[in-house]
Amino acid sequence: MSQPFHLKISRNLRVEGERLGRDGLSQRVNDLVLEFAKKYPEGHYLEGIKLAGRLRAISLAARFDTYWGEKTDSGFYDEAQYDLPKFQKREEGQE
Repeated sequence: MSQPFHLKISRNLRVEGERLGRDGLSQRVNDLVLEFAKKYPEGHYLEGIKLAGRLRAISLAARFDTYWGEKTDSGFYDEAQYDLPKFQKREEGQE
């Protein structure tokens, strides 16, 4: 029986995480965030969500390393439990 698709992706991402290491994963995050900020200085609702998905993939790739996995979990839980519940939607529109 073959692995479910999401498990195969997770495994492949961990392999990429191991290949890139902590430095490489951090560099990729920085590149993506800075590229987004430069391209969309006022924000962009669709591209912002796509960025979140890309960062999720990097977060899963960080699972190759226990410590780095703990750091991504820490950021996830901070956002889920504290920051996102406090965030208030603004009325201004984005592209």
